Amino acid sequence: MTVGGAGQHRSIMTGHSPVDGADDGAATVHHFPLRRMLPLEDAALYLGIPARRLRILGLLNAGPRPAARHGRNAMYRVEDLDRYVATLYAEARISMAEQARQRQEWRVRAATTVDFDAHGRRRGPVDPCMQILTLNALVSVGSPLVLKMLFVSGLGVIFLSHTPLVWRL
Repeated sequence: MTVGGAGQHRSIMTGHSPVDGADDGAATVHHFPLRRMLPLEDAALYLGIPARRLRILGLLNAGPRPAARHGRNAMYRVEDLDRYVATLYAEARISMAEQARQRQEWRVRAATTVDFDAHGRRRGPVDPCMQILTLNALVSVGSPLVLKMLFVSGLGVIFLSHTPLVWRL
């Protein structure tokens, strides 16, 4: 069924709108890539690490980058999380076959195991391999930062030890 005046056709039954006034009866379908978004807690469960560790990795720019923020809540794309895991495994020189096997075992274990903490919040199981790999990332990024802080605090102690104000105490 079509309606419209001379030269104007619009299909009511199918909901299609013709391009440039041509009514070919077919709709144009645009395929967009799958972009599934996970909040921080679900992203941490997907990775197999505690949410606190994912938050610290984000603060040190050593973890996956959030795709969006809703206020203070970070949202992560599943594709970005998979890319981050592949990067960690590649840095540890673990083969793709072993990575696929370990991640499949982890997905099965994560789907079957659900824990709750003392406050009644859902707490996922922890993947030991991801714990080690993310700890390595934290140490490699955090160590220079800690050494810089120790250096600055040492300079502060040296400076304060030579002031007359400290001598009177």
